[in-house]
Amino acid sequence: MKNRIKELRLKHNYTLDDMEEKTGIKRGTYSNYENEKTEPKLETWQKLADYFNVSVPYLQGIDDEDYIEFACNECGHTFKVSRELKTKVVSCPFCSCQETSYEV
Repeated sequence: MKNRIKELRLKHNYTLDDMEEKTGIKRGTYSNYENEKTEPKLETWQKLADYFNVSVPYLQGIDDEDYIEFACNECGHTFKVSRELKTKVVSCPFCSCQETSYEV
């Protein structure tokens, strides 16, 4: 499985120099992460995931879809929602309550 570090950088039209400026990660180090010559530390994975607003498993190439897991305060069920839909009101698919769910 290949990580998505380069894919996301290019999707946002950023250069390696842009990424160094935006994240503080040296351009050579960032390039090594993209080409999987070196593995980022967990804190770096999280920093990059936060920057691109994706999950760490998605960034690492482990998950094909980028989702957020929610748990319903009302019925207790957990469910996944696409990160793109996070900004919309999330209603539980099990009990249909709205705005009572929280991110796990």
